[in-house]
Amino acid sequence: MSKKDNKKKRKSFSILKLLFAIIILLVMAILLLSLYSNVTSQKLITADGRIETVEGKKECVSALVCGINDNLTDTIMYLNYNTKNGKLFIMSIPRDTYVENEYCVGHKINAIYRGKNIIPLVEEVQDKLDTKIDYYVIFDTKMVNKLVDEIGGVKIEVPFDMKYDDPTQDLHIDLEKGVQVLNGIEAEHFVRFRHNNDMSVAYAMGDLGRVKTQQEFMKSFAKSMISPKNIFKVQSIVNIILEDTKTNIQTEDIIRYMLSIVKLDTNNIVTKTAVGSPKYINGISYFLLDDEKTQEEIKNEI
Repeated sequence: MSKKDNKKKRKSFSILKLLFAIIILLVMAILLLSLYSNVTSQKLITADGRIETVEGKKECVSALVCGINDNLTDTIMYLNYNTKNGKLFIMSIPRDTYVENEYCVGHKINAIYRGKNIIPLVEEVQDKLDTKIDYYVIFDTKMVNKLVDEIGGVKIEVPFDMKYDDPTQDLHIDLEKGVQVLNGIEAEHFVRFRHNNDMSVAYAMGDLGRVKTQQEFMKSFAKSMISPKNIFKVQSIVNIILEDTKTNIQTEDIIRYMLSIVKLDTNNIVTKTAVGSPKYINGISYFLLDDEKTQEEIKNEI
C-alpha cells in the first residue's frame, strides 16, 4: 500500500470513535431495561433475530454498538452490563479485524453491515467472542456534536498540542495541551486526531495510545452526562439520539429507562480492546483477532 493510500485512509478515518463516549448514554438506556423492568416474563427478540423468553431479570445483558460512516462500521463495541453488581464492560473490536464472511466485501469486519446486514454482523461478533448478544445499536455521526453541546461540553486533558489541517475535508484541528472543557466540534477533533501534518506529533503507541485517550474521554463524557445539570435534559438528549439510531429496542423503552443513567458509577466501567495483532496480507493491513485469548478476557471480566 502506497503512502498516498495510507494518507487517504487516515484522512477518511471516521469521527465515530467519538461514539466510544456516547455509548455510555446509549448502553444505560438499553441495558438497564432488564434491571428495572417490572415484567416477570417477556419475549425478547435478540440482536441476531432469536426469540427468547426472559423470566424476571437477566443477571447480565449485552449489546453490540456500532458507529457508522458511509455504511461502514468504523466503531464496533461489545458491551455487557451486570445487573447485580452494576459493572459495565466494554470491549472494542478493531474495524480492520480479519473475517471470512459471505456478506463482507473484502475481509474487514467493518464491511459486513453496509447499511443492511446487521444480523450477519451480530452473528460474526458472537462467533468470535463466543457469546450471545441481546441488543444492537447502530448510529450515525450527526448526533455527535449536538449531544456533546447539549450536555454542556466535556472536561478533558489534552495530552499535547493537536494541530492538523485538511481543506479537502474542511477539517481544521487546533487544540492546546492542558485541561479544558471541549464543545461538540472540539470533542470531535480531540478523538479524531492521529498526528499533525508533518507526522512530528503523534501518539507514541499509535492507535493503542489513541484508544486509551478515547477511553478517558468516554469516562469524562459519562461524568458530564450524569451531572445534576443534565437531569432535566433527558427528553432533548433522547431526541438527539433517536434521530440517527437503529436498534431493536423500542423508543418507549429508551425514554422510560433513560433516567436510570444517574445510577451509573463511572468507576465501575471497564474498557478493553480485543486481543490480537496487526498484519499485512496481500498488501492490505488487517487486525488478526485472537479468538481464544479474547474470549478468555471476556470471561474474566463478566
